[in-house]
Amino acid sequence: MEEQNKDNQTDRIKSTYSNIVRIGHTPYEFMLDFGQFQPEGKRAFMDVRVITGPQHAKAILKALKDNIAIYEEKYGKINIETDQADEEDTNKEWDQRRRG
Repeated sequence: MEEQNKDNQTDRIKSTYSNIVRIGHTPYEFMLDFGQFQPEGKRAFMDVRVITGPQHAKAILKALKDNIAIYEEKYGKINIETDQADEEDTNKEWDQRRRG
C-alpha cells in the first residue's frame, strides 16, 4: 500500500526547467520565483512561485548545501562563472528595491 501511495505522489509532481531564480521575502515568508532566462531575447520568464516560511527556507538552504557537498564529492567541484557587469547591475537593482 505504501509503495502505491508513493507512486501516486510522484505522478502529481509537475516538472519544469529553471536556470534563474528570483528571491524575495517579508517578515513572515520567503518567495522563490523560478523561471527560464532566454539569452537571445534577453528576457526571463518566471514560471513557478514557491512561498514558504523562514524556518523552512533555512532548512531548504541546509539541504541544498548538504546535497551540493555530496554532488561535488561524487562528480567534482561546481564552478560558477559570473559576469562582473551583470553582478554589479543585479546588486544595484536589489539595493534600489531595498531602499524603496
